[in-house]
Amino acid sequence: MRTPKTIRLRSANDLKSNKVEDIKNELRLLYEELDRYLRLLWQDVATIQVDADGFVYFGNKDTDGTWRMGRDGVDWVLEHRESGTWTTVDTAAGS
Repeated sequence: MRTPKTIRLRSANDLKSNKVEDIKNELRLLYEELDRYLRLLWQDVATIQVDADGFVYFGNKDTDGTWRMGRDGVDWVLEHRESGTWTTVDTAAGS
């Protein structure tokens, strides 16, 4: 897994002016940087599936090493497939 990249947001003091065109240019540059970052983040994921069981799969659901997230009862879970078994990595408890 890659080390997360830090995106530096410029402050208002970094802007050359407050002209609309300069602000639009800054927003365009930020969009391009976010687009590059998200493409790097997702390039390792060949397949994303939403299955009938309500889970979102990152990879083939029948292959070890695949991740999935979704609801388990009232909880939101993140699971990893190891040796043919889904192992819960994290849980956000529902109410």
